[in-house]
Amino acid sequence: MPIFDQGYQHWDGQLSGHGWRWLTVTRQGVRAQMKNRLTRVVLLFALLPAIGLALTLIAWGLLEQQADFIRPLFAFLRLPRELMEGPKAFRQPIWSAAFHFFFSFEMFFSMILVMLVGPGLISQDLRFNAIPLYFSRPLRRFDYFLGKLGVIGFFLALVAIVPAVLAYLLGVLFSLDFSVFKDTWRLLAASIGYGLVIVLSAGTLMLALSSLSRNSRYVGLFWVGIWIISGTVGGVLSGMHEESAEHEARRAEFELARLAGQGARKKGFDQNEWMRIQEKANAARAEAARSNWRPLFSYTDNLHRMRAAFFDTHSSFVLLGKVGGRNNRELADQLVPQYPWYWSAGVLAGLFGISIWILTTRVKSLDRLK
Repeated sequence: MPIFDQGYQHWDGQLSGHGWRWLTVTRQGVRAQMKNRLTRVVLLFALLPAIGLALTLIAWGLLEQQADFIRPLFAFLRLPRELMEGPKAFRQPIWSAAFHFFFSFEMFFSMILVMLVGPGLISQDLRFNAIPLYFSRPLRRFDYFLGKLGVIGFFLALVAIVPAVLAYLLGVLFSLDFSVFKDTWRLLAASIGYGLVIVLSAGTLMLALSSLSRNSRYVGLFWVGIWIISGTVGGVLSGMHEESAEHEARRAEFELARLAGQGARKKGFDQNEWMRIQEKANAARAEAARSNWRPLFSYTDNLHRMRAAFFDTHSSFVLLGKVGGRNNRELADQLVPQYPWYWSAGVLAGLFGISIWILTTRVKSLDRLK
């Protein structure tokens, strides 16, 4: 509808600063999304990993105090003797692994929430020509985008950042040791930083997709394609690469075994030679893992790689693997991608830049009603 000049109208409301104009857009968007029953159900299920993280940190804090009632639980879990007798020495890797698995599970719920909340944020405004009504008020495009991003950020913070912070505080309280903050404060900063990476990356990407179509269903399908199809393609390519690398490692192992067998027929079995064979084969597999760039095709795998960089989970898994005389470096290499983290950072930064470009070209301040 056209907007006519109606002359002076007295304002009786409470004035607020211009810096918080975006908050009105966010507040109204959150209020509308909370009416969706499916969104509330997903939020409820998303609390389960948070409860698991909090219970893990609380139980570990009680173990550090050598509480008698908690020791049977860890004895039932058959933890190594080193962990039972000196839990404070393994505080940092245990906490790091706990946060790693928490964000790993929450990634699924985060993607579901973005799919439920995000598609209609801009596409509905384009469909009903509501954008000129937004900009007829003292609202800049930056305020509009920030307000829409705040809707997604609110729900992602509810399932990722806020539970991680609360679980961290509970872990500190139940440890009853001031040194726990000195040992683990980086995990608190990493939780907040990684949560912001998810909000900015997934939020801007979803807003860009939402601005490309007036149909929210198409936007949801685009998001499913980026989330699931890209992950499937990355997984298939990675599987092919790993199979080829495993084949090369077996060929090297077979050749070395043949040479060792020739030596064994002459001088007897050489244990050192066999250990050299195993180390060379493992080195070949590790090198193949480091050169595997195929997960870069997957959006979620790039987020997983960034999580490993934030929490330094590879070092934690290696340290925990040495407990009891074991060496789980190969398992740690499998759990944490070995290609450089800044590759994934570059991919996410590129998607962020493309999303900003799409938003600035699709949503303009001088849009006209058609």
